[in-house]
Amino acid sequence: MGLFKSKSDNQWKIDYIKEFNEMRDCYEDKLKMKQKEIDNLKKEIEHLKSLRNNLKPKEKQIKDSDIQHIKELRNSGLSYREISKETSWSKATVCRVLNGMYD
Repeated sequence: MGLFKSKSDNQWKIDYIKEFNEMRDCYEDKLKMKQKEIDNLKKEIEHLKSLRNNLKPKEKQIKDSDIQHIKELRNSGLSYREISKETSWSKATVCRVLNGMYD
C-alpha cells in the first residue's frame, strides 16, 4: 500500500508542475503579445511626433487693406457685430484686428 500512495503523491506533484508550467507559458505568451502591442504604439507615437514637426501655423489670411478698413469702421462708431456684417469677417477676427493682433 505504501508504494501506491507514494506514486499517487508523485503523480500529483508532476501534474501540478505541468499545469503550472502550462499556465506560466500561457501568461508569458500574453505578455509577449502585449509588449509587441506597446512597441507598435511607441513606434506610432514617434511617427506622429515626427509629423508634428512638419506642421506650420496658419498664416494671416486677412489683407492689410481689410485691417485698415475695420479700424476705420470702428473709429466711425460701429460695433463689432456691425463691422462683422459689413466686412464679412467674424466678430472674433474683428476683435483680433482691433486688439492689435495683426499689427
